Amino acid sequence: MTEHCCEMLQQAVDGDAILNQPMLQMRGRLLNEIDSDYAVRSPEDRPNLFPINFCPFCGRAVSRTIWNAEKKK
Repeated sequence: MTEHCCEMLQQAVDGDAILNQPMLQMRGRLLNEIDSDYAVRSPEDRPNLFPINFCPFCGRAVSRTIWNAEKKK
């Protein structure tokens, strides 16, 4: 089981509101180019996926885009 940054994110992943898997394995239409293993999803069989930079609940960075930018500082 994957560790998430907060309990609310865990509940969203468990309830299929937020997808958590490697980006290359995500099935659906990606709506942006954020490099993240977390995406907000629509409820269709082949959902629209909106990869996210930050946890919508606690604000912690969850994308590689943000992690890589922080490393370069």
